[in-house]
Amino acid sequence: MVHALMSVSRIPTRQRIVNTALELFASKGITETTTRQIADFAQVNEVTLFRHFGNKHGLLLAVLQECLQKYLVLAKVGESLMVSDISSQSDLRRFLKYYIQSSLRALESVPELVRSLVGEAGQYPLESRQALAQGINQVNQTIATAINDVLVNSRLQYSLPPIKLANLLNTCILGYAVITLTSDVQAIWRDRDEFVSTLVDMFVQEVIPTAQARPIIDIPEEIVREILMQAKKCGAKDYAIAYLLFGGGITAINLTRLRLKDYQIQANHGILLTQKSHADATDNGRSVPLNQKILGHRYGSATNNPLSAYLKLRRNDLKKELKDLKNNNNDTEAMFLSCDRKSLSLEEIEQLWSRWTQPYRNLDGSALTIDQARHTWCIEMLARGIDVDSFCIISGINAKELQAYQIRLNQKLAIDKAIALDS
Repeated sequence: MVHALMSVSRIPTRQRIVNTALELFASKGITETTTRQIADFAQVNEVTLFRHFGNKHGLLLAVLQECLQKYLVLAKVGESLMVSDISSQSDLRRFLKYYIQSSLRALESVPELVRSLVGEAGQYPLESRQALAQGINQVNQTIATAINDVLVNSRLQYSLPPIKLANLLNTCILGYAVITLTSDVQAIWRDRDEFVSTLVDMFVQEVIPTAQARPIIDIPEEIVREILMQAKKCGAKDYAIAYLLFGGGITAINLTRLRLKDYQIQANHGILLTQKSHADATDNGRSVPLNQKILGHRYGSATNNPLSAYLKLRRNDLKKELKDLKNNNNDTEAMFLSCDRKSLSLEEIEQLWSRWTQPYRNLDGSALTIDQARHTWCIEMLARGIDVDSFCIISGINAKELQAYQIRLNQKLAIDKAIALDS
């Protein structure tokens, strides 16, 4: 029931309308709720409602955005609480169970809203459907980051990228919630616990310890050069991202977290500051020097390289963004932005990588993966002679994991020596 006598003096009019609409949509459904009812309960004139939101669909969109933002906050809080003490496969199971159950409880707390969303989806304007998809992508991005942190901290690997895992996980959760609220779920699942356990089992059984993961596969020098040139053709942003992948071994996750202020110049050398990892309480971020040479080819200097060139364009864009404060949903601090002016997501970075590397393949015919850029950087740094302790500090890789890279470097050196004997 909506609290008609709620205190309204301290709540801004727009927020009061959104709060009231959410209560009515959740209790009565979207179809059964009129704008007149919302205006009456919110103690505003109906004209005021239209002035803020245009129509009922505009108000629904605002309500959905509010719900998604609250969910993102809860997801991040849950991530920080749960990820910090994850260290094994059993802990991964606990994390997934926590997230699935929390998500289902959130959806089941507004049954009429969910039913209405499903039943009336065909009536929504394109703008509303696109905004809802964008909100869901934000949730997926947040959970993908959490999953990645859990896997890293647990020394586990998965065959799919974290963003695809998050997409699949949330699709299953949403699908179960819709079935629960619109049909007889017991005809499919005995109860919620059975569904949760099955879903967790499906995800956990596919992970493998890092030690059993695929071998380290670097990318040949000539192909690295071609990939960088392909990225350059695609634009300044692509070129800068490719430069960070091969020139600093920056992971895709860290790329999504970079801010404009994270690039600095020290001793005439470009230094990138990576953001703190939620998975490791001891990781307060790392300082990574960006190589001016990558596999023998020079890519500028500290003040004139693919990243610095992109940042000049980015800062010019920032001045324009800051002028529009009314509708400023942009992540103005983010180093790399997507087309919708939000921080670049994991999925979008994977798409960029696929665009540059589409013509190339590994020796076994498989497609090049983005983690191979980091493998290539690691092996190059070791080949240059950096000591193990220093490399562990700038890479964030521990000495035990570094053994795999050293083995791969030794293989390459052995091949080079054998070829030299034959020449």
